[in-house]
Amino acid sequence: MINLVALVALMLNFLVHSGTESQFGRYVLDKPGAQPLKHLIVSPAGPYTTVQAALADAHDGDIIEVHAGAYRGPLVVTKSVTLEGIGWPSLDNGEEGTVVTLAKADAVLRGFEVKGSGTEPDQDHAGIILGAPRTVAENNRLHDVLFGIFASSAPNAIIRNNDITSKPEYDLGRKGDGVRLWYSPNTLVEGNVIHETRDTVIWYSNGVIIRNNTIEQGRYAVHLMYCNSARIEGNRIFGNSVGIYTMYSDDTVMRNNLIRSQRGPSGYGLGFKDSNNVEVDGNVLVDNRAGVFLDNTPFADGFAHFRNNALAFNDVGVTLLTNVKSGVFENNSFWENIEQVSIQGGSSGNTNTWKNNYWSDYTGFDANGDGVGNLSYRSERLFENLADRAPELRALIYSPAAQAIEFAATSFPIMRPLPKLSDDAPRVSPQPLPAFAVPSQTESPIGMTLVALLLLALAFAGLTERYLSVEVSRNGGVYRFAPLLRSFSRRETKPGITMSPTSTPPAVAGRPVALRVSQAAKRYGKVEVLRGVSFEAVAGEALALWGPNGAGKTTLIKSILGLIDYLGDIQVDGHDVRRNGKQARRRVGYVPQEVTYNDWSVQATMAFYSALKKANPAQIPSLLERMGLTGHAHKPVPALSGGLKQRLALAIALLGDPPILLLDEPMANLDTQVRAEYRSLLVGLRREGKTIVFASHRLEEVEMLADRVLVLEQGVLKTVLTPETLHTLAAGCVEMTLWVPLAQRAQTLEYLTQTGLAAHLNGRGTVVARVDTSRKAQLLRTLASMGIEVTNFELERVDVWK
Repeated sequence: MINLVALVALMLNFLVHSGTESQFGRYVLDKPGAQPLKHLIVSPAGPYTTVQAALADAHDGDIIEVHAGAYRGPLVVTKSVTLEGIGWPSLDNGEEGTVVTLAKADAVLRGFEVKGSGTEPDQDHAGIILGAPRTVAENNRLHDVLFGIFASSAPNAIIRNNDITSKPEYDLGRKGDGVRLWYSPNTLVEGNVIHETRDTVIWYSNGVIIRNNTIEQGRYAVHLMYCNSARIEGNRIFGNSVGIYTMYSDDTVMRNNLIRSQRGPSGYGLGFKDSNNVEVDGNVLVDNRAGVFLDNTPFADGFAHFRNNALAFNDVGVTLLTNVKSGVFENNSFWENIEQVSIQGGSSGNTNTWKNNYWSDYTGFDANGDGVGNLSYRSERLFENLADRAPELRALIYSPAAQAIEFAATSFPIMRPLPKLSDDAPRVSPQPLPAFAVPSQTESPIGMTLVALLLLALAFAGLTERYLSVEVSRNGGVYRFAPLLRSFSRRETKPGITMSPTSTPPAVAGRPVALRVSQAAKRYGKVEVLRGVSFEAVAGEALALWGPNGAGKTTLIKSILGLIDYLGDIQVDGHDVRRNGKQARRRVGYVPQEVTYNDWSVQATMAFYSALKKANPAQIPSLLERMGLTGHAHKPVPALSGGLKQRLALAIALLGDPPILLLDEPMANLDTQVRAEYRSLLVGLRREGKTIVFASHRLEEVEMLADRVLVLEQGVLKTVLTPETLHTLAAGCVEMTLWVPLAQRAQTLEYLTQTGLAAHLNGRGTVVARVDTSRKAQLLRTLASMGIEVTNFELERVDVWK
């Protein structure tokens, strides 16, 4: 008896898990005693050859498995079935109407290519319409459709992991929305890639969750209207006209979104109009026209809290209309926005709360080291206030007129405007950048550059505003953002430091000259980008080109390559670049910062450049092996990571075994581990006797590779340093203007000069001294201990070379 029971149980188990076959599919027992559910098979070979025929025979709860093939729409699903695509079957409606409509609750469409909708926007022609509760569209690919997925009166719907784009022939305004929700509360929109569609529209739908989507190259990435209790988290929003715009919606939470390069006519990263109870936390907003825009938000007894956000490189960090009151901005990082805060209409912003924010233009100090500045941050620039009233004045923001207005406001207190805002406890260091904003190798070069600039900026802003090395661990690797040189006083050269533009390091002294540049100059119109640059590099020497953007580094490299006309004389291995350019270029390998390739394989690309350079193709296998590219030889170049592409660029540069390498910031867009591996390759080449001239912004690269550092500024070679000198001087200094009583001015000047500081009396009744940034607070404490009363002071960063 026991054996018989066991046998029956085994048979039931087999039926439940395997089902029983019929000529049209498989019957599945959901649970013992339940009505069997059908598992219907659709494929070009049958048993069903159309999805519509399988639907006609299906019942609620059945699964229709559709295998790879081309199937025609329209498809109207009026049963609670699951349509499961195997091998990406396509549903095409021949440019008419809507392709798929899920019209019954709990219907599911998964794993299909959906295309060929109609083109009439007033008829809502779409790829997929969800028209009933709890319908699901996931893991589908939609293209050549007007609207993507339209949920209409579909509460608790799920739109997940779809790739959605509109009809490519239409301009942005004529395209349909990638996702549209209409009276569909509690819907989940998650993990989708929505690109080159018009908007993502969420209207009259409370409780929606919009999470972990990528939305790019559209008009409104997300547009909420009359949607309470929405949660918008973890989205990546790139290159739209507007990022997330919320209207007439309450209780909204926005957290951990990366919003970059919204550059439409308004260009808001986040916008709020007539909305209440808003929580905005941990977002990163970079390179938008305005990071945040507020209009009548909050209102009445509501709130709007902005905390722990990073706003960087925007035209305006935060734009407020004059009706915005009671907003709270706390623990945010405002970094190098052209205007940190704009109040359109020019009214004072003190009705809002600004607390513990980091401001990159803050010039105060932290005396007790608690991370909070001892002086308030006040935004009171006269030209900004005028531009807030008349936005057309922003076209003059960097003009001499704007500078004259600011000078007048500084010189004549009667012209100083009321402050737009005051942060009484500003942070002196920014918040750490969240891991989700670290650029990946799959990002576009422009996007990686923008976010890398933010990373460098935030890392750079920390220790006394000058020198900081920050590490962020991610995925087992380490991103290190090295210190950047800003400014230091030439008059305050530290003991034992020498600056010599002519001396050659002993290790390479006596070797022949590999590169000679004499009085190189270049002008574009009235702008001089190189002025009388002269230097020599001997065989086997590594020279670093150091300086800010626009210093002339790339122009100098292009001149050495003979790619642009120039004045002066440049010789490469004894060959004049202007008169004998081909011979000179054969002795140079060049690696740019970013390289564009065709869709060829690595092997074919190397063969092409070998023929172009008339190099021996027998070199190719050994170069690929040395660069770690042998295993990638037959891969298409676009499939390579950023680090491997730069290795390929170096391999191409080494074709023909040139004695000189020119590198234009080749490691700028690489992560830490890849950058370290690339540096090791360059160190090996240097040991073999290659002459290397490279542009860099990274101090660790200079210290590891360079024998000497050529410091360029505004096209002029200011000086030549050793890497050690550069490191020592990178700590920088500021110019302090001290207001002291007239009777104590002489005593103050005497003390400052006796301690070795460059100091002088100023016509404004002040004493001015140059001091290391690390000594600002110490100097003030010392003067106070001497009984010298410093009633006020100003700080100004010093340009080292002036």
